[in-house]
Amino acid sequence: MQATIQTVNAAGLAEIAAFLAANHKLGGDHFTPDMLRAWAADAEFSLAEGNGAVIEMAARDSVHGLTQTFELSDAGLDSEVLEIDE
Repeated sequence: MQATIQTVNAAGLAEIAAFLAANHKLGGDHFTPDMLRAWAADAEFSLAEGNGAVIEMAARDSVHGLTQTFELSDAGLDSEVLEIDE
């Protein structure tokens, strides 16, 4: 049996950074590489649950005052096919 594991790559981290810069109250400069990686981990968790590579920003953190979601593009993800022993 095979499983495809998707992870956020450098392009995906750049997409997340751009989304946060445009929409987060603290601005893009606030987020360190480790913080961006934490957002990426949320997207990877979403993928593992069978959904898209989505992150969600709470309304309190958004410059728009609304909950916002963002889905990474396919270019922002790396895929690896693994063989799984049954």
